[in-house]
Amino acid sequence: MKKLMIILGLCLSALACQKGDIDASTACSFTYPPGNDNHPKAARLRDILNKYNKLGLPGISLLVRDGSGSWIGAAGMADIEKNIPFQPCTVAKVASITKMFTGTLVHLLVEQHTFKLDDKVDAFLDEEVLDKVKNCRGATIRQLMNHTTGIYDLITSDAFYLALLNDPDKKWSAEELIKFTYGKEPKFELGKSCFYSNTNTLLLSMVIQKATGRTNQDLLREKILHPLGMNDTYYYSHDELPPITAQGYFDLYNNQRIVNVTNFNTGSGNGYGGFFSTVLDLQKFIEPLLRTKTILTAGSMVEMTNFIPEADPEDPANDLNLGAGLMKRYFNQPLTSDKYGYGHTGRDLGYSANAFYFPNYDVTCCFMVNYGTNAESELREVFFDFQDELTDALFN
Repeated sequence: MKKLMIILGLCLSALACQKGDIDASTACSFTYPPGNDNHPKAARLRDILNKYNKLGLPGISLLVRDGSGSWIGAAGMADIEKNIPFQPCTVAKVASITKMFTGTLVHLLVEQHTFKLDDKVDAFLDEEVLDKVKNCRGATIRQLMNHTTGIYDLITSDAFYLALLNDPDKKWSAEELIKFTYGKEPKFELGKSCFYSNTNTLLLSMVIQKATGRTNQDLLREKILHPLGMNDTYYYSHDELPPITAQGYFDLYNNQRIVNVTNFNTGSGNGYGGFFSTVLDLQKFIEPLLRTKTILTAGSMVEMTNFIPEADPEDPANDLNLGAGLMKRYFNQPLTSDKYGYGHTGRDLGYSANAFYFPNYDVTCCFMVNYGTNAESELREVFFDFQDELTDALFN
């Protein structure tokens, strides 16, 4: 990603006049629920939002639900140039949280006997893909789900980002994206370790379409979004985004002067990213999935929560554990504690989001920030401090 930031910085001026699907944001109207400010942590949570907005995060929305009820809040701007405030009803990109929806869909299809988790993907993918994506042939659906394939991560490809810069808002197909992994060396031998790769979920979307004869996006809407009433969730680039969508920002030059990178499309709409939502809609999904457990069967939940620690040689203290379509994270809590959450993070060039349920404390926390933390910057560290201080507030 360091190379990417250099390339983006060099090319930004040449692309400044290019318009994309998300031009300028408009305000949404939100009425806070009665008693919102009566939550015992209302003042503390509001102070956290205001603090980190002042420290540079452009816009933030937050929903926390615990034993005292729910608190909803927001701070900052959805569109800095237009002076549009970020509200709980503001739609923003949730990036890799999309993977949790794709994973849930896979489990629903397993329950309907479309395929099994231990089926090999060979039966569902073209020979070209099986031949040219190393570690793909012989991999199982389960291994794609829990990131134990070792398959090269397409978003680390310099060639992909050069193509992105040549056509920033291009609507990529899965068949176009998978070619950036052709011939690339795997991270480890199939099934011998665990490391997060966006390519795994891209391949899952291709498996789903081949197995069902229907698109990933149609099935997600039919089986998850519509039944849960998630009317403010959109799957870009398949869905048209509403005007209340927030702009996305990043400090390209690491000088605390953020620029608009909204319309750089990093492959949205292909299983691993592309969902835009609100904190309210994220709650509609994560609580039925992980709190009341009314979306999947008990057997599917056992499979989904069978976690494997990610092996990251660059981060020995890594707190990430990967299940079949789900993350387990401790954030800044001790790895031996019971203060962990089930859910997923979302990180992209101009947006960041979390959606987690902490099962031992019956706490839900969803937030969205219209600043990208998928690459290094000083504001990335500010974001991590925000995440840590917020997590502390959930338990203390």
